[in-house]
Formats: sequence, structure tokens, C-alpha cells
Amino acid sequence: MENKPRIDYVIKGISSLLQIGDRVYVGLNSIPGLLGSLMARDYYKKGIRLLGVAEADNPSIDYVTPSTGDPFMSLASPVMITPDSFDLIQKGLIDVIFLGPVQIDKYTNVNLSVIGNYEKPKVRLTGGAATAYVMPLVKKVILWNLKHSKKSLVEKVDFVTGTAWNSDNEVYVVTDLGILHFCRAKKSWEVLAHYDYSSPLEIADNTSFEVKNGSPEVISLNEDEENFINKLDPYSLRIQ
Repeated sequence: MENKPRIDYVIKGISSLLQIGDRVYVGLNSIPGLLGSLMARDYYKKGIRLLGVAEADNPSIDYVTPSTGDPFMSLASPVMITPDSFDLIQKGLIDVIFLGPVQIDKYTNVNLSVIGNYEKPKVRLTGGAATAYVMPLVKKVILWNLKHSKKSLVEKVDFVTGTAWNSDNEVYVVTDLGILHFCRAKKSWEVLAHYDYSSPLEIADNTSFEVKNGSPEVISLNEDEENFINKLDPYSLRIQ
């Protein structure tokens, strides 16, 4: 891995899942999603349209700031207010959204609400905002988690903040060990990719539910890609 931050592999993994021409919505506090989107758009030239809580329509971004909702993003770009973006989501016109749940389970349920009992939780989390609304509606849900373990990829979440179980969309999980894809035909998760420092076995051993091996590709990072990420994040916000 040559001391490259694991999150940089997550960023490249996210960028690999974005397709040419995708409309991508980046929510609040989603720096991996934003950096992955910028890598797909500006490095790999996939021509995606970037929307989000900053209410800027495909802004030009030289470097990221602590908030993905930074209002300065809209200074040099058209404005796309949140109600209009959510209208596009309702109409099925947003291709991708990102979520960073604390727990993800084998049923595509995600938890951003509480750890433990809802009435007397061990930890009360930030909450789901529009998670329950957007998850079934967008064409592709990309979940990111920076510490792949049996505590984060669980058999059953403590609280269902949102789910894509009854939808027909694509669901992926990108972690610091690799990428999982939910196969709806088999109703199970499979390893889509791992990194040059991880393996399908390591992914399976650190996941509470069963994951199929599939035919995973290996993701590596070259110097140009690493330099691109560092230039976008000169203050290393992604690592803090």
C-alpha cells in the first residue's frame, strides 16, 4: 500500500462505480462521496453532473472544505435548490446518492439513528435526514464505510433508518477493504472488488453476514491518482 491512506482507495472505488453522464447527489458530511465524484468527473472525465446540499449545479471545485454544503460552491455555478433536487429524485432523474451509515445489514437496511435500543440507546447518532425517502428512489445507492468490521456490516441493524430492500435499484458498499454489491436475484451480497492490500477472504472474515466471492477485480492507486486526490484535499480533511 506504500503508506497511501486507505480512504484514498475508498475514493477511487467510489469513482469506479460512477458512469458517464450520471446525475450524482452528494449529501451533507460526505467528503468521500464528493472526492469520488470529483475524481470521476475531473480525472476520469466521465462527464457526471454533480448536485448536492451546497445547492450548486455542477460546481467547479479546486479543493474541498470541511463542509460538503459549503455555500461558496454556488458562487460561480448555477443554483439548484434542495427542493428541486428532491423533485428530480422523486421523478427518478437522480442516478446516484451517497450515504455513510454506521451499520449496514444483509437486507440493505442502513442505520444512521441509534446504537442499541431506540428509547435508551448506547449512542444517539446524527439521524437519517432524507435517507428513508431517497434510498428506494435513486437508480444507484453507494454506501461508504471507512472501517469495515462486523460491528459496521451487521446481520441486522439496530434501527432501520432507511432501506432499498423493496426497490429494484443497485446498491453498493464501499469500505476500506473493498466493494460489495447487492445481487437482487440471489438476495445476497457479493465481493465486487478488493484493494491491492486486501482480499475477498479478509472482507468475508470482517462481515457479519455471508458474502459471495463473485469475480472481484483488484483496485490499486497510481501516483497520478494519489496526486489528484491530494491536490483536491490539501488539508487532509478526508483523513481527520
